Parts: sequence; C-alpha cells; structure tokens
Amino acid sequence: MVSIRIERKEAFNVIGAKTWIPGTDNNAFGEFWKRCHQEGDIEKIKKFNTMKKSSQTKSAILGLSCTEKDPSVRSFYFYIAVETDEISNQGEYEVYRVKPYEWAIFTCDGHDINALMECEMHAWAEWLPNNSLYEHDNGPELEVCFDENKIEYGLPIRRKEQ
Repeated sequence: MVSIRIERKEAFNVIGAKTWIPGTDNNAFGEFWKRCHQEGDIEKIKKFNTMKKSSQTKSAILGLSCTEKDPSVRSFYFYIAVETDEISNQGEYEVYRVKPYEWAIFTCDGHDINALMECEMHAWAEWLPNNSLYEHDNGPELEVCFDENKIEYGLPIRRKEQ
C-alpha cells in the first residue's frame, strides 16, 4: 500500500554517478544500478553521505531523474547519489543542486524495483491525474532508498492555476 504526504524541502546538493536515460528504456535504470554496484561506485558514493541525519531526504542512497526542463520528455540524466555538503565535483562524481520544491512523496514498504514501481505507478496513474490541487513542477524526480525496509518516490509539485 502506498502512503502519500506533501512536504516542502529546502535546496540541497547531491553527489554521484550519472548516466543518460534514452527515452522510455526503463531497463537503462536497472543496468546503471547494476553497473554501479559491480564497479564499487555505490560504496564510494555512500562515503560522501556525511549529513544523513540533517539531510532533506534522510536517505541511504537515492536516484535522481533530471526532468526539470520538461517532465513529459523522458530522455534525461539520471544520478545515483547521496546528499552532500560538497559544492563541486569530486573526480568522477558530479554535484547536482536540487532547488527548493514542494514534493508529493509516495512511500511503500520494500527495497526492490517492485516497491518503487508501485510508488511511481500510483503517482503517475492515480494521484497526479486525479487531484484537483497539484501538477508536476519542472524539477527532478527522486527515488529515495533507506536502510530500513521502505522506499519513497518524490515528485516536485506546484499548485494548479485556477
């Protein structure tokens, strides 16, 4: 079951590895996660997570889809990252600044792709088209992974103009 909350988050930086997601190739996400695990990038990236308790997401690691130019265009850069106080790139890892947004946050039990997909499908197929107050804001989308058995999917939102 998916729970939903609306939450304002201040700006924050993430640092991580990035790749280009070409269109609707959903396998590209899994392949990138797998490669980053196999090549040790996940553990290297986690070392930049020095602010977990004071972070905006409280995550162990996150995925960030850079859809801020146009959420309907599904070709974009995707990061596997952590929140950081770094302000510049560190070797092969890049810093990305997430601006302040109001977020619709969809939470589900689980760590796997099925839990994430349940959150995403609920967001896009049910919640977003059926609410009268909010629409997608042009900002990045978040896949937030925790140490405990839960996952969150965050959509930047804004109030619809009446």
